[in-house]
Amino acid sequence: MKEKYDITFLESGTKIYQLTDGFRFSVDPVILADFFEGNPKGKVLDIGSGCGIIPILLAEKKGMKDIWGVEIQKSSAEVFKKNIEENNFSDRITVLNCDVEELTCGNSFDYIISNPPYMAFDGKKISENENKKIARHEIYLDLQKLIKNAKRLLKPRGEFFLVHRSHRFLEIAKILEENNFSVKRVCFTFFDKEKDSNLVLIQASKGRKHILKIESPLFLQEKGY
Repeated sequence: MKEKYDITFLESGTKIYQLTDGFRFSVDPVILADFFEGNPKGKVLDIGSGCGIIPILLAEKKGMKDIWGVEIQKSSAEVFKKNIEENNFSDRITVLNCDVEELTCGNSFDYIISNPPYMAFDGKKISENENKKIARHEIYLDLQKLIKNAKRLLKPRGEFFLVHRSHRFLEIAKILEENNFSVKRVCFTFFDKEKDSNLVLIQASKGRKHILKIESPLFLQEKGY
């Protein structure tokens, strides 16, 4: 059956195809791409790319020229490829349709970035379609697997950027430390000032120590996200 797509237009005019009946990106990858800091000459890997929104934003907003995106779901990888071709980024972004553990290019990337599944999977039946289920739940990519592979694939002293749920911050920090990462920057994100933080942005360095910098909170309503 042929997949059906909807189109979202970015402020720049870039059009992003998304699966009509699949997982759809929200503000999370947008704020993560804004949080990213890196040399445009560096090589970056996005783990769990979905429709490719993060690689496209890194190319557009951060000037990155050597971007790789790995996406395990065939349907999502196909729409990712479509977005790259339609927006003329094929010379800057490479799409990989596989499990991140299948990548054999260890110690190859200057930067790794990820907006991974947030929800722990306890084995119980989840009532939603397969594409959404895999994108939202830690079925094929949990925190241990994500951070372990980030360590394996990053160059020594490489940088890892992540957006996740705030209530899992201590768990994330613990796993990062166990894998020889040092948390460098943290920004707690709020949808408004009357509610608790829902998202956290994290930058961590592989193999070098930092004094932790907790940045001013990000209030999405004030920033117009």
